[in-house]
Amino acid sequence: MVIAVFFLLVPLLFIQHMLHKKIFDPVYFNSNFYSSYELSIFSIFPLIFIKTLGYIKAIVFPNKMRRKFQADILRASERPVIYTLALTTIMILFISALVILNAGVVGILIYIR
Repeated sequence: MVIAVFFLLVPLLFIQHMLHKKIFDPVYFNSNFYSSYELSIFSIFPLIFIKTLGYIKAIVFPNKMRRKFQADILRASERPVIYTLALTTIMILFISALVILNAGVVGILIYIR
């Protein structure tokens, strides 16, 4: 199950990274919102997906990021495809976390027995 989620999540994150890079980076990924250290760190390969997850969080939960960006980064009615991709990614991450937690609890219960 975890491997299936991984092979589903990686292409989804890559597609969103390419979309967010074109749409949000010119507006939000600059020195107005991030320090120069953050700009340099989140531009290298493995950490670009943390930036993508930050954009996903800002799209799905706009109240959480309103403090940083002073406005909603994206409304669902403006770009429904991007909102749907972000919501799907959050749901897959949540479900995979539940599956991993469940497997850990079952493993512990089997070990105790």
